[in-house]
Parts: sequence; structure tokens; C-alpha cells
Amino acid sequence: MAITLDAATEQRIQRQLDRSAFREPAELLAHALDLVEAEAEFDARHRALLARLAESCAQADRGEGYTEEQLRARMAGRRANQPLARTA
Repeated sequence: MAITLDAATEQRIQRQLDRSAFREPAELLAHALDLVEAEAEFDARHRALLARLAESCAQADRGEGYTEEQLRARMAGRRANQPLARTA
């Protein structure tokens, strides 16, 4: 694949090559694509979290949540079922 870049983009790439561990433009481009993909995944997770939060708020507004006592009991049960973390 041949890519034609404008002069400003070529200069940006060269600056990054000069001050990073990347030796070839292809390495830099691969890393940049990794970052773009990670950002897209983060955005998708963020949107899903916001949707879950909105639904949780709606449930609470409808009175469908747990009482404080129920929540404390539920959290205590979860803690009791978790194995202790090992220390090195």
C-alpha cells in the first residue's frame, strides 16, 4: 500500500521518529493505530457504562433499588466469597 502524505504530516512523523524508540514509520503507524483502536474500545465501554448508570438511576427513581441493609448484606456476601489476595 502506498500512502501519500502532505509535508506537515511527514514532518510530524519525522519529529516522532527523532524523539522516540520507533525506527521506521511503519512501527510508528502501527503504534498509532493501536492507540486509535484502544480509544475506540474505551469510548464504547464508556458509552455502555453511561447507559448502565442511566438505567440504574431510572430504576432507583422507580423505587426498584436495594435498601441500605440489603445492599450491605449483598456486599458482605460478595466479600465473603472472594479469595484473599496473595502477597508476594
